[in-house]
Amino acid sequence: MAACGGPPAAARTRAANPAGPARSAVAGIGRLVSLAFAGAADGYGLFVRQSGALCQDEAGRTTDGGARFSNLVRVSSWPCAGNAPAAALAVDGRGDGFLYGPGLFVTHDGGRTWEPGRLPGQVLAVAALGRSVWMVVAVCPRGGGRPGRCGLRLVESSDGGRSWTPAPTQPAGAAVRGSGSGVAAEAAAGQTWLVRTGRSSGYVVSSPRTSPRGLPDQAALWFTRDAGASWSRRSVPCGAGALSVVVSAAPDGTLLAVCAGEPSAGSQAKSAARSTDGGRSWAMHLPCPGKVMGCPPLNFGYLGSIDAVSGRTAFLVGGRSSLLITRDGGVRWRMVRPLIGALVRGAAPHRLILRRISGADRSDRQGPQPRCGTGRAGSAGDGGNVARP
Repeated sequence: MAACGGPPAAARTRAANPAGPARSAVAGIGRLVSLAFAGAADGYGLFVRQSGALCQDEAGRTTDGGARFSNLVRVSSWPCAGNAPAAALAVDGRGDGFLYGPGLFVTHDGGRTWEPGRLPGQVLAVAALGRSVWMVVAVCPRGGGRPGRCGLRLVESSDGGRSWTPAPTQPAGAAVRGSGSGVAAEAAAGQTWLVRTGRSSGYVVSSPRTSPRGLPDQAALWFTRDAGASWSRRSVPCGAGALSVVVSAAPDGTLLAVCAGEPSAGSQAKSAARSTDGGRSWAMHLPCPGKVMGCPPLNFGYLGSIDAVSGRTAFLVGGRSSLLITRDGGVRWRMVRPLIGALVRGAAPHRLILRRISGADRSDRQGPQPRCGTGRAGSAGDGGNVARP
């Protein structure tokens, strides 16, 4: 199932300059930073160009699996010293596309033109299943930079993102640390916010919270089987000091999750967990309890994205990390050979790696496929239509 995460540096929204189909005025070749596919070969890429102090996003379509992109269209621009207004892509395969995190830009004509979205809050995740699109937004308290809790809200569209309505009910207590300027950067790093498992079913995921009783930290998640009419709260167990969690649902409904703590010198303590009953109970695995350094390969690098391709097999990748695979539900991890990812000179960003792997490993799935862009997260991979209680 699709696991949709927020983009990197999703700490605050900045003003953007929308544009039509004119070619970029910024010189140079853009850097590919995100991909979203509506099929095995048909998709869109997001490129960033820089000229002096000015950066700009451009989106283009590919029909050959990313070998070539044509008709790059300027979407937004911003001072390079600041954060990009949006950094992740999602598409529905019917001409509708979404560039998001933390802002929102939409296209309804196959990427020929893009317009700013008109939704309150910070967009953390988007998942499309045909014309049915779900979005998780964070609504933060006003009042400058004072710390607080940003509420997580699910909004839905049944017409490819042309109109949006809040879910019939919202997951009670769903929130993340932030302020009036947006979700805290550390809370958005390597974090899944939305896992869609069908047209009416899916999970909203929050970042971990520290246990006041000295127990392992937990990340709350809320499951709906009726498009938000009702919710059931569950949780993901993490090791102590967890800051973020990535979650993916396999085609059979099994959930695989990886939590991560404070990053340090290219390493990050992590724990893995697996649930076969929709998150009601978990088996948690700590590769090296109490250790960060010297615990390869899981603790090497930073948390980015996870993609469960079966109930026991998943791929994991992130910044400064090679692509990892587990075939036993997260008990043991190993590097994929040949090495793919940050350990390889000239490697693609981690959000692109899982997109490519997912397309190859999920080609035999049946049923509609959720399409969500990946940032840190998030989220990676395509999905199915299996609802689980």
